[in-house]
Amino acid sequence: MKKNIFLWMGAMMLMLSSCSTSDSITESISLSKVSHSECENHSRTRGEDENPFASKLKLTYNEADQTITGEYINYTLSCDYTDAGINIEQDADGTLVLNPWNEAENMVDCICHINIYFTIRNATMNNYHLVVNRRTVTIVEHDGQKHQETWADYNGIISFKDQNVITIDL
Repeated sequence: MKKNIFLWMGAMMLMLSSCSTSDSITESISLSKVSHSECENHSRTRGEDENPFASKLKLTYNEADQTITGEYINYTLSCDYTDAGINIEQDADGTLVLNPWNEAENMVDCICHINIYFTIRNATMNNYHLVVNRRTVTIVEHDGQKHQETWADYNGIISFKDQNVITIDL
């Protein structure tokens, strides 16, 4: 029994030490510390032409702890929201997808703006393909044929190589 344990431990040590320096074991990117501000400017009604509260995404990279601190500024939602936040996904090609969300009980005729705060952990790269607020819908044509279309508020490459703060107009 002891001999089998020592053989198994030796095999495990051999497997662990056989990785080359180019191999890396990385944890997947994840979100933490998601929170939001209170509703602001809730007197504005739907349908107004001007939007003085344009949305922005501010991302700050911290190389030391491999995190990106984010703030989705002026996320617009219904005044009767009960909760809000942001989700992250990483596509098979490495694309990061940030999608804000909110829950509301009723549709009311006013909107407000909040800021959503979050931290992306395990951000080990200087460059990312980032998609913000991706939506896919199925379109049914007059002849009954269906196809899907996808939109996003932002779809591009961000780089922390030369700067550690990036602000994106959405």
